[in-house]
Amino acid sequence: MTLALARFAIATPTLIAISSFQPSSRKSIKSALKSDFLSFSFLGLIGVTFLYVLQFYSLRFISATEGSVIINLHAIFAMLLSAVLLKEALTRRKIAGVFVAFSGVLVITIKSTQGMIVNMIEPLGVVLMMAAALCWATYSVYGKKILQEYSSQVTTSCVFLLGTIFLIPFAASEHSIGALAHSSMLTWLSVIFLAIPCSVVGYLLWNRLIQHIDVTKVLVSLYVIPIPTAILSYIILGETITYSVILGAALIVVGVYLTESSGSIHSS
Repeated sequence: MTLALARFAIATPTLIAISSFQPSSRKSIKSALKSDFLSFSFLGLIGVTFLYVLQFYSLRFISATEGSVIINLHAIFAMLLSAVLLKEALTRRKIAGVFVAFSGVLVITIKSTQGMIVNMIEPLGVVLMMAAALCWATYSVYGKKILQEYSSQVTTSCVFLLGTIFLIPFAASEHSIGALAHSSMLTWLSVIFLAIPCSVVGYLLWNRLIQHIDVTKVLVSLYVIPIPTAILSYIILGETITYSVILGAALIVVGVYLTESSGSIHSS
């Protein structure tokens, strides 16, 4: 949580500084926070605070490869939420894609089954990561509604500001600020990488995409993440790419195909 706070403590002023070059954006941020404080607080909590609290704590109990696949449940959750909140149609092909993709997640996490009776740690990690996936799905679906009123830059600035503030008590509970201050250059370069390209640029582009494109299609496109994650986890972390990971990833690809080929939904 200390690293998450450091990440957004760098990303937030950077984004606001960028907005300062446009007086209209600066005024819009103040106006947005005043007019829709509760909505942006909700987006900050689920899109920044709870998303990373749940995601980071889950990685204490499951591997990065497993986590990268489970977090992709956000596309499934978003499809269901979109049907309710955005009135997007659910076709049989799309529903089939949901179940096939979800079966892929089950295959990847099935190795936890034998240890469930004796050890509940790994299932807890799965549940925490699923909750993080639900947070991102909710952020994307509800965020699309907010983005009909505000620009991507204004929305992202408000979300970052409030989400960062909400992260403070979680980071304070770790009592690690002092240790972070004495961290290596590599650690700080990693934090900056997460703050600028991954947060500022990533969130701006994400909000711009869901503003103009069907939420489900944008989220489903992220199903490619487990492939490079598994490869990088093998190279950097020494994790094993098991047959269950390969089979589960294959099922997810099939599920994504079924979902994407179920018909186009155009957003206004």
